[in-house]
Amino acid sequence: MIVTVDPKETESETNAKSEAKTHIYGIDQSQVRKPTRHNSYRLFALGVLATVFLLLIICANVQMAFGVSRQLTFDELADLCPDEKEFCYETALLGNCFGKSVKAKLLAKQCKCSCESAQHRRIQNCCRTVGDHDMNFCLPLCGYNTTVNELGSALGLKCVSQLTTWAYCAGDANDNTKCCRGKGVEDKCLSFCKGDVPTCDVQSIFSYQPCLMNLKKILECQMENLDGKPKFDPQWRPNCDWERK
Repeated sequence: MIVTVDPKETESETNAKSEAKTHIYGIDQSQVRKPTRHNSYRLFALGVLATVFLLLIICANVQMAFGVSRQLTFDELADLCPDEKEFCYETALLGNCFGKSVKAKLLAKQCKCSCESAQHRRIQNCCRTVGDHDMNFCLPLCGYNTTVNELGSALGLKCVSQLTTWAYCAGDANDNTKCCRGKGVEDKCLSFCKGDVPTCDVQSIFSYQPCLMNLKKILECQMENLDGKPKFDPQWRPNCDWERK
């Protein structure tokens, strides 16, 4: 016996199967895809926002590292000077190590590491704030313990344009001319005692090379006249652009 299939029934069954595939548990699958695409767009947007937020954090950290003053903390001093007592950390943070008073001189001997660390952070903060941020690789030479040999090194010669910034920051906006004269510093070099190098020509800087022989005396005067709190002007900038000369 031959069984025939009605074409209409076959088409009806096919449509029913097709409709069944697009409706599972009463849910239209075409409606399911839309939320999926919507979720993808939302995840993409969240990813973009997260990336932007991360970049902002990185930029803030870079600015903190290279362009903003960082105050010395108790914990930092404890790490830098583990052999000294807590009294030294507290004293240095209060600014009692600065100046030429008898108390300051005694503290400088008793708490040598803490006092020197506080002094170094003071001048470093100034150089970071008012110096050329494109020349941050010169920061190791911005200090009261910088030697003549270091200034004459390859890095020193490369960073000679920053001398005006170092002189200003070492003086901390003080005029130490009287002190320098008392120590026998030559008149030609007294501008360093005021924190003001009177030239913007990099080549002319080398005419002040003899002043390096007075560097120790100049730095002594600058350190002796430091106040408990920094006095440098954060808005101060060199009178001219050394790098374009």
